[in-house]
Amino acid sequence: MPLFSLSMSCNHCVSPACLKNCPAAAYDKDPGTGAVTIDASRCLGCKYCTWACPYDAPRYNAARGVIEKCDFCIERQEKGKTPACVCACPTKALRIGDYDETGETQTIAGFTKSGLRPAIRFKELRKHQQVPETTAPPAKESVARLFESSQHIPEPKIKLRAEWVLLLFTTLAALLVSWLTVMLPTPSAINPYIFLGAGALGLGLSSVHLGKKQRAFRAIFNIKSSWLSREILFFSLFLGLSAAYLLFFPGVPGFGRAAVAIGFISLFCIDRIYQVAMQVGPLNFHSAHTLLNGLYLTGALMGNGLIFGLMGGLKLFLYLYRKLYFKRTGRKIRPLVSFLRLSTGFLVPLILLAVNPGTLINYYGYIIISVIIGEVIDRTEYYDEIDIVTPRKQMLLDLETALP
Repeated sequence: MPLFSLSMSCNHCVSPACLKNCPAAAYDKDPGTGAVTIDASRCLGCKYCTWACPYDAPRYNAARGVIEKCDFCIERQEKGKTPACVCACPTKALRIGDYDETGETQTIAGFTKSGLRPAIRFKELRKHQQVPETTAPPAKESVARLFESSQHIPEPKIKLRAEWVLLLFTTLAALLVSWLTVMLPTPSAINPYIFLGAGALGLGLSSVHLGKKQRAFRAIFNIKSSWLSREILFFSLFLGLSAAYLLFFPGVPGFGRAAVAIGFISLFCIDRIYQVAMQVGPLNFHSAHTLLNGLYLTGALMGNGLIFGLMGGLKLFLYLYRKLYFKRTGRKIRPLVSFLRLSTGFLVPLILLAVNPGTLINYYGYIIISVIIGEVIDRTEYYDEIDIVTPRKQMLLDLETALP
């Protein structure tokens, strides 16, 4: 197996994921040098670009509350100088040249194929630098002893204990959209101040993890390509239309219907945000997706057996598929948590329906509480399962696959 030394500060991709996904439009790409830069004065410190980049280039500076990354020494290049890393490399292993649009990056362990067209090329090793061939690969234990310090899989970038505010926000968003949907015919049954207060609380929770909370208004500056910007915009519109409907125009159902439609679009946007971190197999579709949660809760709150049954069946299939996939690929399935989720989210409602078939109304309150508990458990698992595969992690995974 050839041994490569990789410089992974930033690949200044032709189609950079950081620039596309940044909600604050804090990233720029210099047309002359191809350098991808970030303006710290525009950065929110939301860390979403660290999720989106498959090369682990953007790094969060907790002291400053913003993202930092290699800027390709753009100021040096404007003065006709080469980047500092090229100048400082004692073996001249790093060089700068023109990007070849027709070239393809070689398949190298740890270097993710992302379709972003990274502006980096690896020169093939000369024959005398190749690792000698052996009759059999070394045992995994011997490699682990040799590289003991590097064999520890790094912690996930997305962790439940760090993202609990997003768990609360996404759960609250699904509940509010479902609540308004059910109460469209009777808006007077909703206390507008409780409803809008809960929505404002959700928006407030979503900004807790920002490094620069005073710049939260910039979160909608990249509607063109960032799902995070779209989420904030559509959820804000949902609250605005809901306020108009509940406070000023309860007799105009068009406001309510528009609010519901925008609300479900916002739930879809929430799900799209996490696509950069989905690791659940070929379907890439999760039972805890916010849109599915919203539809499932709507069926439960309405007492509509058709919607409740269809959404419940789809969510159950996706949940069981995911657990089987995890078992097949050696990932944790958490039997006790799975049992609690299946019991509260599906088994208890089914038992209550079996006792009084044909309607959800008889045990309405119990079913709603049980469903909500099940959805929270599933969403909790969701945040514990999504992850970003960084170059270091990919290298270790590739090594484990290669060794017997």
